[in-house]
Amino acid sequence: MNPVRRGLVTALALGLPAAGAGAALPADGVAVEEWTFLKAIGTDPAALLRFLEANWLAMDRLAVAQGLFAHARLHRADPADGAAWDVVMIVGYKTPAGYDGVRAAFEAIRAAHRPVQPDGQPLAALGRIVESRRVQLVASA
Repeated sequence: MNPVRRGLVTALALGLPAAGAGAALPADGVAVEEWTFLKAIGTDPAALLRFLEANWLAMDRLAVAQGLFAHARLHRADPADGAAWDVVMIVGYKTPAGYDGVRAAFEAIRAAHRPVQPDGQPLAALGRIVESRRVQLVASA
């Protein structure tokens, strides 16, 4: 199994929703989620996680409070898994357009945000995006 597919299978095993199309909106109103997979530079993603929490998640919390996002979640992969990614940021949207449906409003949040470097390094020194996916919940229990 290739590392990206293994990473997606791991994400599903961790209880993240399955991808698919045509499902009715779940009770929480999430139409789609967008998953952004990141790989840390180096072996320990701790600094990358601190950066994402201080910046991406800080902006996402404002978007959730304003009703732009349904939720924003930051997950770390199991290091023993050997996945092609270390961290996944998952954002739930109430519109099938996903980010495109809230882009203008979120860009205002981004413009007002003052970047924070908890470890004195920018994102480019800590990790990189390896893949992005838009998924729809098919079923849950």
